[in-house]
Amino acid sequence: MKLNKNQLDLLGTLLGVIAGISTVLTTQGVIDQKVGGSISGIATVLLGIVVQRPADAKPTTEDLENEEVNEITRH
Repeated sequence: MKLNKNQLDLLGTLLGVIAGISTVLTTQGVIDQKVGGSISGIATVLLGIVVQRPADAKPTTEDLENEEVNEITRH
């Protein structure tokens, strides 16, 4: 599956939110520690994979970085 930079950013944000909410709910005693820990752990592992993956669909990470450099050099 090819994802662009924006899609990877959104996926990373969603996984971070899932891990964070699961941690808060576990800390507050709303969900069981084993379940909460498992959900947080899986979301964190997936987040680590997503963060390290370069975008391979347009616009790629490299495309966006080049645009930023071009904007900086124009000003």
